[in-house]
Amino acid sequence: MDPVTIIGIAGSVVQFVSFAFQLISKTKDIHESAGRQSKETAKLDTVYNHLLTLSSKLEVSSKRYPKLELDEDDDLSTTVIAKHVFAINDLSLSCEADCQKLLDIVRKLQSVSASGGKWGSFRAAVATIWKSSELEDLEDRLQKTQTTLTLHICALTTHWHGMFDRQLRELRKEGLALDARQSTKLDSIAESLENIKLRVATARSSKHGGGFEPGDVESLGDQLSRLSLFRETAAREHLILKSLSFDSRPVRHSSIPAAYSRTFDWAFESEELNGSGSTTNGGSPTVELIDWLRGGQDIFWISGKPGSGKSTFMKFLADHPKTEEALARWASRNRLIIASHYFWSAGTAMQKSRQGLLQTLLYEIFRQLPGLIETACVERWPKTPEDINHEVWLLPELQRVVQRLADLDMEVKFCFFIDGLDEFEGDHVDFCRSLLDITKSPHIKLCVSSRSWNVFEDAFGRSQSSKLYMHELTHNDIRSYAERRLQEHPRWSELSAEVSNADCLIDQIAERAAGVFLWVFLVTGQLRNGLTEYDSFSDLQRRLERVPDDLEAFFRQILESVEPFYHQKMATTLLISLEATEPAPIAVYGFHDAEYEDPNYALKLHLEPLPKSQQAAKNKQTARRLSARCRGLLETTKGSKVEFLHRSVMDFLRTKGMTSFLSDKAPPTFNPHLSLIRAYTAYTKTTRFPQSIERTYFAEHTPSPFTSALREILAHAQVLDTTPHPEETLYPLLDELDTSIPQMERKSQIRINALGDNSNTALLVYRELILDSHLVNYLDYRLPLDADYFRPFKGPVLSNFVATLMGRCVDPGVVFEDSVRVMRCLLGNGCNPNEKYAAKQSGGMQMMTDVVRTPWKGTVRTPWEDLVAWPAGRCANTCCREMPVAKRESRRAALEEVLGMMLEHGADRSVWPGTETPEAISRRRCC
Repeated sequence: MDPVTIIGIAGSVVQFVSFAFQLISKTKDIHESAGRQSKETAKLDTVYNHLLTLSSKLEVSSKRYPKLELDEDDDLSTTVIAKHVFAINDLSLSCEADCQKLLDIVRKLQSVSASGGKWGSFRAAVATIWKSSELEDLEDRLQKTQTTLTLHICALTTHWHGMFDRQLRELRKEGLALDARQSTKLDSIAESLENIKLRVATARSSKHGGGFEPGDVESLGDQLSRLSLFRETAAREHLILKSLSFDSRPVRHSSIPAAYSRTFDWAFESEELNGSGSTTNGGSPTVELIDWLRGGQDIFWISGKPGSGKSTFMKFLADHPKTEEALARWASRNRLIIASHYFWSAGTAMQKSRQGLLQTLLYEIFRQLPGLIETACVERWPKTPEDINHEVWLLPELQRVVQRLADLDMEVKFCFFIDGLDEFEGDHVDFCRSLLDITKSPHIKLCVSSRSWNVFEDAFGRSQSSKLYMHELTHNDIRSYAERRLQEHPRWSELSAEVSNADCLIDQIAERAAGVFLWVFLVTGQLRNGLTEYDSFSDLQRRLERVPDDLEAFFRQILESVEPFYHQKMATTLLISLEATEPAPIAVYGFHDAEYEDPNYALKLHLEPLPKSQQAAKNKQTARRLSARCRGLLETTKGSKVEFLHRSVMDFLRTKGMTSFLSDKAPPTFNPHLSLIRAYTAYTKTTRFPQSIERTYFAEHTPSPFTSALREILAHAQVLDTTPHPEETLYPLLDELDTSIPQMERKSQIRINALGDNSNTALLVYRELILDSHLVNYLDYRLPLDADYFRPFKGPVLSNFVATLMGRCVDPGVVFEDSVRVMRCLLGNGCNPNEKYAAKQSGGMQMMTDVVRTPWKGTVRTPWEDLVAWPAGRCANTCCREMPVAKRESRRAALEEVLGMMLEHGADRSVWPGTETPEAISRRRCC
């Protein structure tokens, strides 16, 4: 029940009551001077026209009545409120009837006036037609209407006030979780609520129930309208903010260690200004950096050796209040927005992609200035909340949003800190060009960091005034860091008391480090171990002398120092770390050890979530084992994920020599892909996943650890599906998940909201992912054994692949040739292109119901009709036209092949559109 609509009805009633009271007042004069009949007639005409207007408003109001009907499932509070609404509507109908009576009287009076009749007041005139009792009844009804209406308006407004107040609290809570700066908008909502509360209190305290005048109700309607608009705007901003976020967005930033105390202070030490306003010792990289922050444009590049502290420095710089102070000079009177992103090559796909970069930057921008969302997100803003919530972002739309921000003529300046360009997965030349293009806007500048690869030297390193090399500036920082690391050990003070020159160890570390913090971290770790073992000073010196200066040689030495007993498990642990598509939960590494006892452990494991205390104990045990066999090269994050200590460790282990080194130490039959599938299967069966999972599209879901685990399993299954005899190793594990997942849903280990068969929502999600992973050989093995494999889908599975082929063309992960292989497999295993299905019961496939509008009459259609009738032959996505030419051609060839295959398998030629060939249709559908 829309408050604005209801207040509009009440407003019409108040206007009529107020005017009618004035008309029948004993002192109301309807002529301005005696003997002037023309003026008297004109006055009656005015009254008539006013009443006619009021009658029209009341008639329109009464026609809204059907919209106020209650649903069967409305709660008690809604029912009570509805009674007030119905009562107001009844008052409107009553007033409409009285208005018609008054109109009849005025028409009669106009006739009498034209014949020379005269009256002292409108009441006296009415008395010539109505009995006095009728006049008194009208007056009484108007009085009661005014009193009753005031009570109903107060009751409704109090209800709405409570509703908006609850929504405001939810918005504040949600805004806090999103860290969205919407205080001005939310404060406006709070102010409007307070004004409404005071107005209701005033009306209730008014004597004789005359609390609301026409202007009061109109003002109340305006306030409620603004309130609804503010609330809807804030809620929509939150939805778009949430849609931009993703699970791993803040992970890399939080995993980068904070700068050690007193390190990197040099970045702001050159702040002293001479009389001219420039720095006194210009020319040094630190001065160039502070000058760039205060007034520079374009891009400042921070480079350095691997492990030299680039990421730590970027985090220090982006988060430091002095950076904001310096940038405020550049922004001048404009609003300053600072946003940062940290690439991570060992992380998730989003952490190393352009899409992840843009979503992170836009999230940070809109979080700080939500008012930009409506202007920048023009495609997404008008959509329904459900569509905003479920529709995935694609790269072309993200790029358009960023470009709109760059083109905006407004008082905002943006500074972006982007770390680890060398960890971006893609074409670095094209990526550098896109970053340079962004800075063509006078509103945007970037501070970026990377290793000193040629591609970055060429793009950003030509100007000495806009770059610095970390390893050339951190000698003092490294000495301070090494000193603190050793002094924090309780035995260092004893050693210093025994040996006068103990600090020479610190000096040697600083000299040999060559600006590489990672080397210092590792070497001080070894010296701290020596202190724990009560090494003498000479022993510590020998430890230091044995450490290679080169990081890679140091890494090899660390691995070779692992006890030979652990070599096999060290090798397999590192190999699965290298093959994992993203950092795995520590529990996965714990289960990996079980493989040594029984390769089939995952199949035999009971389906039962481990108690939290038991899981915590196992994780602690696993962490100690990882430390023993990997010597700190793998570390456990706060989120209980296992990551490489540093990107350079992963790079080193992927070298040809180290690949051979690890493979030689692993068991001859060891396969890291199979090992990960086993461990993740065990992890899935023994974990309770509390997050509710929303299915948003075919094989797409809101982020959750459960679906992440399934995707990890299926990513490795893709590798093994084409190897010899997967039915002996891989398929039993996939079948085990197929059996276990429905049981997990029944036991509330997982919670999934999908639109398929209510008893098989989890199975629907899993089997969609099987299809989306293109496990053709597994499907060829499984489908002949299970005729009802696609039963959870309800609708034809072929229609899903029509949607995939046509509707996800701009998704960089879609390979059309893979979709064709699956379609061939499905058709070969008996899927019918002419299978009829009801569009409204598509088995949770937003599928064709949402993305296709065919010319076939009714709601029953077939996969073949879905394919040939795709609107204009283009995908539902507006950014299809931005698809690269090669990919568009790939899609065209795939569509042509699918059309031919369906015809070969009996597709109904009677619905073939005209005389076009498959080639012509596919060309038209891919234009």
